[in-house]
Amino acid sequence: MDFTYIEQLIGRYFNAETTLEEERILRQFFQQKEVPSHLKQWTPLFKTESTWASARLDDSFDERILRMAGEVHVQARHITLAQRLRPLLRVAALLVIAAGVGIALQHGAGDTVREQQDIPGTNLQASETQDELDLSNTTPLDLRADAATMSADSLAPGAATTH
Repeated sequence: MDFTYIEQLIGRYFNAETTLEEERILRQFFQQKEVPSHLKQWTPLFKTESTWASARLDDSFDERILRMAGEVHVQARHITLAQRLRPLLRVAALLVIAAGVGIALQHGAGDTVREQQDIPGTNLQASETQDELDLSNTTPLDLRADAATMSADSLAPGAATTH
């Protein structure tokens, strides 16, 4: 006997392409006593499915479940205005702190630049003093020579200044 139609229906069933009528045909086929050996592997699937299809809940099912669960009380939670605004207040506080830190850093960096531009008591500009302070091209011997001349200048008569 040729079972190609049943094999095609099984293939379509697993691809979710069968109609309800074709699924009923498959269930009826696998209810038979003699099923070909190469199709016996699918017998438990369609027998179980046929029992599921025939299972129905009676009218008292809902009542029994509700009795078993007992009465369920759902109580609404009261949320105050402060609780609702708390996440927004946290974000606002974070923004205030971030702005304060940013302003402090910007203000502090601005003071440093102003101090470098005008050095009180001299006619030097920041660029001139920066060249004098640039020690990247000097050797240790140059530094010793500069230190010796500076100490000799400070010991010379008339070098002391009064404030």
